Amino acid sequence: MPEPTAEILQQATVNWDAEGQPHATEFDDRYFSRVNGLSETHHVFLHHNRLPQRWTTSKRPLFTIGETGFGTGLNFLAVASLWLDQTSSGTLHFVSAEKYPLSRSDLQRALSLWPALSELANALVEQYPPPIPGIHRLYLADRRIVLTLLYGDASTLFASLLSSDHPFFSSRGNPTVDAWFLDGFAPAKNPQMWTDDLFQTLARLSAPGTTFSTFTAAGPVRRGLQAAGFEVQKVPGFGQKLHMLCGHMAAPITPEVSETDWQPASRNADFQPPWYLPPRLSPPVSALVIGGGIAGCATARSLAERGIAVTLIEQHPRLASEGSGNPQGILYPKLSSQRSALSRFGLMALLHASRYHQRFLGEEATGSPCGVLVLPKDQHELPLFEALARQHPAELVALVTGSQLNDIAGIPLGIGAGLFFPQLGWIKPVAVCRALTDHPLIHHQTAAITTLHYEQHQWQAYDRHGILSATAPVAVIASGTGSAAFPQTAHLPLKPIRGQISCLPATADSKQLKTVICGEGYLAPASDGIHTLGATYNIGETSTTVRAQDHRDNLAQLQKTAPEVAALFGSVEANHLDGRAAFRCTTPDYLPIAGPAPIAERYRLDYALLRKNARAHIPVAGACWPGLYLNCGHGSRGMSYAPLCAELLASQICGEVPPLEQDLRQAIHPGRFIIRDMKRGKQ
Repeated sequence: MPEPTAEILQQATVNWDAEGQPHATEFDDRYFSRVNGLSETHHVFLHHNRLPQRWTTSKRPLFTIGETGFGTGLNFLAVASLWLDQTSSGTLHFVSAEKYPLSRSDLQRALSLWPALSELANALVEQYPPPIPGIHRLYLADRRIVLTLLYGDASTLFASLLSSDHPFFSSRGNPTVDAWFLDGFAPAKNPQMWTDDLFQTLARLSAPGTTFSTFTAAGPVRRGLQAAGFEVQKVPGFGQKLHMLCGHMAAPITPEVSETDWQPASRNADFQPPWYLPPRLSPPVSALVIGGGIAGCATARSLAERGIAVTLIEQHPRLASEGSGNPQGILYPKLSSQRSALSRFGLMALLHASRYHQRFLGEEATGSPCGVLVLPKDQHELPLFEALARQHPAELVALVTGSQLNDIAGIPLGIGAGLFFPQLGWIKPVAVCRALTDHPLIHHQTAAITTLHYEQHQWQAYDRHGILSATAPVAVIASGTGSAAFPQTAHLPLKPIRGQISCLPATADSKQLKTVICGEGYLAPASDGIHTLGATYNIGETSTTVRAQDHRDNLAQLQKTAPEVAALFGSVEANHLDGRAAFRCTTPDYLPIAGPAPIAERYRLDYALLRKNARAHIPVAGACWPGLYLNCGHGSRGMSYAPLCAELLASQICGEVPPLEQDLRQAIHPGRFIIRDMKRGKQ
């Protein structure tokens, strides 16, 4: 059995000096000045980026800061505190890369040196992500502060924020950073970070007027920044440092190649066509969202929290009436032994969802943070479980055995081992959807939308009777398998798969179950006297009638997963059980669909050469319906996938830094199926 690919970063090794200050062993350098780290931050980064003055004169609702070394988070907390003190509205978005993240305990110890920042520091420590490579998004201070942590190499991950890696489009449609904090260990001790590639990437994420500052005055840094288009000044440094650098972006970077170089018949491309390039919009004042399940409600909430008025249209009188309507929804984990787009997206979505749903997991009315215990199919799967536990941080998952396993489950289990996810649990989807839409900018409307028409820069949504329900410059389709019912989206290869859950009345014994049990199926701890057991997987069926045979199938799955758990319910009569059947919305690659809606016919025309040569050089941006987006195809993992997809859509609509790397954004882009089929000769 192959060893799973590691999904864990090397954490920083920190030594603490006699004064209790942190020192990085890998770089033989301090995290901040011995004189006064907070004063150093104010002098180098806040003052020389002119932040207080800029915030006073600008009324923009979003200010974005990029940083090249998160370290202890001191710079972040200092600027976040200043933002809250000096502004009364708007959002500060802080984007920071870190290749060697501190452990949670070291972070907490380092930040305890700054009591004045304790409230923000405690919020940071509470949400601090495990050392898993990728992009992690956190929210503080009632979402007035957004922290996006890029775990990994700074140059690689900042490049992954670009809208395209194609040389003709490397400066098109990128999110814009307003100020750069060029931190990290000194260039002499950390030369791998201070590279020309990094400076060029920072320039592409900048606009004329974007500022920067850094503690160093090293010649290679100065020359690299100048070569990337920044105007650079040498100014007095902090403390014993004579000089530091600051400056601003003078002009956008111009690509070294031009589109006139394109000779489509002469050569293959080094870059794929930018079919995935998102359109650049001005943030809209309003939007309409079609679909009131978890995908639609999460999308509506993400847009509303950016100040956009949302009309949420659901065909049923009650939200979450179809695939999202089960009494208990599981934050379901599925780790893979192979590193792929599916496994990476699933992991990042799960981490995002675990933070996103914390507000619901802690409320008795909406869920329980009871953890999720995954059991092996048999003893032969135990080596894989052991390997998965080794390759992932214990904060995410741990292999539990013997008495520890039984203590977590609340009952003795014969299998002897399992993977426990302590940050997960179950939620009530209907209650969560109601809570998400309880926002003054979200208006809920009941209508069955059958037609979308675009006219005069507005999407018009008409119901089955031809009555206009709502208009807005942006529309998001999030209606499960119904998402392909419109002419603009008829090309989507969505497939409904029926699933039935069973509602098992709790017994005195079953009430001892303390965590979600997953294996062949899943069983949640009792809520309101009922356990949710599920779910069947019925391909090619169209009925939602609850069937006794499906109850028997669910019971058989539970018996196979954990006979000791099945025994808690005694003899169960399937004919007398309540349940619920609905349809999962699945895709051929099991990844969700999230992003701008492509114009299928234009794709087929613009990328026609792909039918003959899958590597054809076609530097043409993908044609998309203006302001139309999709959030669907989540299968049985809507509770885990939908929140991250909603955040991606909102960031694309508002031109913000995305919460996913470029290749993962491509992996879930709605246009991917057209491109794949053309390359395979299917279109």
